[in-house]
Amino acid sequence: MKRLLSLAILLSSLAPLHINSAVAKDAFPECQSEEVLEKIAKRFNKTEEIYWEDRGLVLDAVINPHLHNENAFPQSPINRRYCHGDAVFVNGKQRRIHFLIEEGAGFAGFTWNVEYCIHGLDPDKYHDGRCRVLSQ
Repeated sequence: MKRLLSLAILLSSLAPLHINSAVAKDAFPECQSEEVLEKIAKRFNKTEEIYWEDRGLVLDAVINPHLHNENAFPQSPINRRYCHGDAVFVNGKQRRIHFLIEEGAGFAGFTWNVEYCIHGLDPDKYHDGRCRVLSQ
């Protein structure tokens, strides 16, 4: 276990070093990326199943995804894409969704991460009530 932890620490310290910037840029997805949209749906549906099963919501798709802002905080070393779109549920309802794609913020800093917020479905106000944290 100590070896694995040491390896993770070592790898995360190397994350900011991009040897091939073309590869690094290609690895940072756009708002319309199927991989990003599928990750949001999978995470939302799993969270609903575990924590909010009484709401009965199933996210079917994110439509009209588009870039709203890029690198809202230029002093940060992490590239960010702030995206908007519409979350479509299997019951036909739609809600506004905001999501943030962060480069180098995934496992050990080697991949990207996505955070999302759907209007009206953030009861703990994790993203500041009306998703203001992700709607830069």
